[in-house]
Amino acid sequence: MVRVTGNFGGQAPLSEVIRSAISAAFDAGWGDPKKLSQASTRSRILESQARESIASGLGIAEDEIEILGEEELATFLAISGFLTPDIQLVVSAIDRGKIRALTRTHQNHRIIPVDHKGRLIPESFSRGSVLSLQVANGETGIFQNLETLSESAETIVLDATTSGPRISLGKDWDAAIFSAQSWGGPAGIAIMAVRNSQRWRYPLPHIAPIRTPGGYSLPLLLAASVALENFSEDRAHLRELNHRFRLAIVEAIPGSICVGELDDCLPHLLTVILPNTISEMVVRDLDAMGITVEAGSACSPIDLAPSHVLAAMGLPTEGAIRIRFRDSHSHDEIDELVKSLVKVCSDL
Repeated sequence: MVRVTGNFGGQAPLSEVIRSAISAAFDAGWGDPKKLSQASTRSRILESQARESIASGLGIAEDEIEILGEEELATFLAISGFLTPDIQLVVSAIDRGKIRALTRTHQNHRIIPVDHKGRLIPESFSRGSVLSLQVANGETGIFQNLETLSESAETIVLDATTSGPRISLGKDWDAAIFSAQSWGGPAGIAIMAVRNSQRWRYPLPHIAPIRTPGGYSLPLLLAASVALENFSEDRAHLRELNHRFRLAIVEAIPGSICVGELDDCLPHLLTVILPNTISEMVVRDLDAMGITVEAGSACSPIDLAPSHVLAAMGLPTEGAIRIRFRDSHSHDEIDELVKSLVKVCSDL
């Protein structure tokens, strides 16, 4: 039997190529691109190259993207830029916590439920609504039918912070948000894309025609660009690992639930609900065995808050753990993870 020290959690160390890019960027890109100096000129060139690379990697126009140093600020700007008090904001019951918090501040809003498979239930709402549409869920990996749902509202803001470059945004969208971490880049860099610039208005106080307040780290932007250029996943291998785990866990632990159908999910993510267990205890016991998984809501995992996503799907929230599969994982590691879960569950 192969003994494993496995990382099946959502976070992993930056690769050597990305760490090297950050180090080199601090040496060459320390100048303020907005200033007039030789150092600033070098920084402007590096910034322009990074923007072009990211735009190309995401399949969007370079003049549509804006760089921010905070993912949630990108979320606020992308959605609020289309809102006025009379426009209805429509979100799903499984949207990220920050989007749901923004929704509560806008009086004219509607929350759309999802079915037991995590798919948004189409409902009739004002054609002039702004629809915040999650491309893929960060807890379950379940993705939505963008083509069908994009016909439901006049303005579509896509949340691609989980899917990143894995799923094409298609044609029918007005703004989108990305997180560099979704393709293995560093934290502290988010991308906002505004396609419908005629209707979008900067929602914060300002005295100049801007779309973001700036303030991001150029070295982190360069690292995000390098990460996207080097991003690749063996989807067939990840799907095979996911499928192997699903079959093994339901056989080894009767009553366990793998959330979402594999064909409807990103292959590298899976939430499994283990009967008669406590999520926090499972995470801690696995960690003591050298295996990392996650639990709780994906948008606030630190306090292990119950998952609003699973609750919205009508599923139990206790006993749920979240697993991320990586290209480096082997069949033996999957088998060992299942055996470790069986041991942990039998000890609880």
